Amino acid sequence: MNKDEFKILIVDDEEGMREGLEKALLLEGFSVQTAANATEALQKLRKGGFNLAFIDYKLPDLDGIEIIKRCETELLNIIIITAFASIENAIAAMKLGASDYLIKPFSNKEIIEIACKYYKQKSMIGEENHGHSTDNFIYTSESMKSVVENAKLIAGSPIPVLIEGESGTGKEMIARLIYKEGGFDGKPFIGINCAAIPSELLESELFGYEKGAFSGAHQTKIGKFESAGAGMVFLDEIGDMSIDLQAKLLRVLEEKSFERIGGLKTIPFHARVISSTNVDLRDYIQKGIFRSDLYFRLKGVQIHIPALRERDKDIEVLAHHFLDHYRIKYQKGVLELSAEALRKLKRHSWPGNVRELKHVIESAVLLAGSKKKILSEDLPIESGIDSIRINVHELERASIMNALVENHFNRSLAAKSLQISRKTLYSKMKRYSIEF
Repeated sequence: MNKDEFKILIVDDEEGMREGLEKALLLEGFSVQTAANATEALQKLRKGGFNLAFIDYKLPDLDGIEIIKRCETELLNIIIITAFASIENAIAAMKLGASDYLIKPFSNKEIIEIACKYYKQKSMIGEENHGHSTDNFIYTSESMKSVVENAKLIAGSPIPVLIEGESGTGKEMIARLIYKEGGFDGKPFIGINCAAIPSELLESELFGYEKGAFSGAHQTKIGKFESAGAGMVFLDEIGDMSIDLQAKLLRVLEEKSFERIGGLKTIPFHARVISSTNVDLRDYIQKGIFRSDLYFRLKGVQIHIPALRERDKDIEVLAHHFLDHYRIKYQKGVLELSAEALRKLKRHSWPGNVRELKHVIESAVLLAGSKKKILSEDLPIESGIDSIRINVHELERASIMNALVENHFNRSLAAKSLQISRKTLYSKMKRYSIEF
């Protein structure tokens, strides 16, 4: 990856601060965009493509924590800019997905050093010698190669797509691949998890509402469908949508328009719809909990993502990918998987799929201590058992390691984030042979 491909977002309500940081990073060769408030920042972040974001904790509309809660952070490094008095809030933000925090005042040199650090990490992680890499989709199996190729083939057409696969297989990543390959640059990608939003609230999230439409509707709200414009709407876990709301969604897809709740104005709907499910919708149709007409409307093209156990060739390349990521994140230096550890990974059935593998490797990296090699016993799994088992002592040691890393090995801050005294922290570090 070249520096001009590494995209950085600066979010700060002070114009001088934004412009100064933007100029410094542009001169260093990075691709930079800015936002003056949280609303503008979220609009840009939801379009995707950013690798790093510097976000001021205190903004006029929402704070930095709210931005993290409302955007996808898995593929994005977020640096919270904070005053000394709000370090606790910055640490809370890191627990929600932020990568680091920067205390005011700071120099442009510090900003450049941080940007170069994460650029280097991204470049190292992207250098995959064991398999194919497509927008963080790491694979070597023919089945995943076929999934990626099919996604690219249909990306430029307006046809609806239904992505099927177990939880943790990467359905949203395929949706984002279709978005990127489909020529949606500059247009929104709006993801909605139908399973995470209560059914009584999902309708207003999708369609919005007019002021006074119901008790508590003190102002007009723009829904996700309206915000999508001519971009893409991703309906994740569509099988969890209520039967009543399914009927309304079907009408929107057929008529290409909708009204806000309590409104009379017809709003055109131009976005492309991609949906996903981790259940067999045909079985739901038989049970009467999913509409067959909506099913056929959504499944213009079906893409099935195989479970990790069905593509065991990908386990090793993914394990190495996550190992590289977390050894850099936790500053572990040289660290590799032993042959026995790899065999154990390949024997596991992975009921949680790629997401489970990612968490297993992260735990193993944290639990490795000063060792240079991850052994079979360091992996918090038991072959043949569909659950991850970590004993209490391992969990406590990993928690302490994580707190120390997040707080740059400052023992006082680490103890505070763990809500224990410094004396207790020192005692536990001695018990678990944690030394720095």
